[in-house]
Amino acid sequence: MYNKQLSNRIVFATLAAVGSMTVGTTSAYAAVVCASPSIAVPQNIDGMYINLVTGATGTTGSSVAGWDFNPYASNTATLLSFNAATGSGYVSSGGIITPLAGGTPVGASSTYLTGIQTSPTAMGSYRAGVSGQSLGFRFTEGGNTYYGWINLTSVGPNGFPASLNNYCYENTPNTEITAGTTPRASLCVVPR
Repeated sequence: MYNKQLSNRIVFATLAAVGSMTVGTTSAYAAVVCASPSIAVPQNIDGMYINLVTGATGTTGSSVAGWDFNPYASNTATLLSFNAATGSGYVSSGGIITPLAGGTPVGASSTYLTGIQTSPTAMGSYRAGVSGQSLGFRFTEGGNTYYGWINLTSVGPNGFPASLNNYCYENTPNTEITAGTTPRASLCVVPR
């Protein structure tokens, strides 16, 4: 009995020591970070601003420090449009912001549209209505580039009502993510 308790204490102490040695190493703790804000996009010229790292949201850019993504209505026809902060962008193909199926990689090799996107071509898919697919996205934070995906639902013919359901990003800079990827729980088995 004594040896078993001592053995368990040694295992716990070893795990604690290993854990404390790797805490400062960000690459050892690469993770997918997700949030599920479930927010309706206001159908007006301001729309919604969101900082993907902090999760802060607001209806003006000045109310959300470091905002990354701004879906909004571009004009009186209330057409869904996207605005991205400097360095941010949306995965696209042929000038169209492409809704991605689960399992599609999002990373440095993807093609991106950046800035304000209001054209019927770029916004065609999202204005026609999208559900169950991901908007591949890149953003910058502290001089680093991060890749992620945003799950939006939109309804044709103008893209409204629209809602931001959830999003995930890889928290290691310049690391590819797979659309639809969510964090996996880690299991720790302790000997008895």
